[in-house]
Amino acid sequence: MAKRRYDFDEPKIQRYLAEGRGAGQFVSYQPWLTVHDVPSSGRVSRIQGWHTGRIHHLLSDGETGLFLMLDWEDCVADIREQFPLDRDVTRQIAVEIGVPHPRDNHTQTDLVMTTDFLVDVVIDGKTHLLARTFKRVEDLDDERTIAKFEIERRYWTRKGVDWGIVTDAELSAERIQNLHWLHSMRSLDGTQVPYDGYWDDRIDTFCTHLAAAGEMSIKGYCRWLEQTLGFQSGEGLTVIRYLLANKRLFMNLDRKFDPLDKMTSLELVQSVQPDLPRSA
Repeated sequence: MAKRRYDFDEPKIQRYLAEGRGAGQFVSYQPWLTVHDVPSSGRVSRIQGWHTGRIHHLLSDGETGLFLMLDWEDCVADIREQFPLDRDVTRQIAVEIGVPHPRDNHTQTDLVMTTDFLVDVVIDGKTHLLARTFKRVEDLDDERTIAKFEIERRYWTRKGVDWGIVTDAELSAERIQNLHWLHSMRSLDGTQVPYDGYWDDRIDTFCTHLAAAGEMSIKGYCRWLEQTLGFQSGEGLTVIRYLLANKRLFMNLDRKFDPLDKMTSLELVQSVQPDLPRSA
């Protein structure tokens, strides 16, 4: 019988190791699993990382939401998704706690376990490692899931790494929606413009005249820019999204963006405080 696409056997595991899966940092890191390697129980995503400059492979909506929150934080230096654990160590832990090691149901090969995210966080000039795994609250009552998490927890404890589970209950739906909306706007490179520095001029004009917004709505201020200062349709909102994405403008991310809100709901700022997702 031909091997199915998603099966794992020893030759496939050795091939992944030879390819450098799970190795490297920043732009050179290769996740152990990509969106092409596993049947996902949710929507998969491929997202360009702000901190790493590479495409990240997210295997569910929950992973995508957690990634967006991590990538938003200035204290995060590197994010390695689908990070593989040393199989010899996880096998040993499974024996110690008396639970079966995860294996491929078809080939009966012990799988390489992974942690959803291994994150480098820089605080006061020192780099700390965080290991975070996403899981839906409704799945936390499953005995097999709990056994796998216990292997994972003990693995990272032995390495002195802060490990934890982040659930959907801890991810603000409004914040995730806003971060989705902003993520592609970190850069305006590649957009068609009439001359070099066009967006710099638009941004300077937007900020210079911000005081004139008064009690205008966001939509009203954008319309005023079009009618008074020659902005093209949609450019005001593009500038707002760019400034928000680059943290030069602040909004309450836990509240859905509404163009009918007053411009006073947006604030020019120098920086924001980190708000890393907490583990359960």
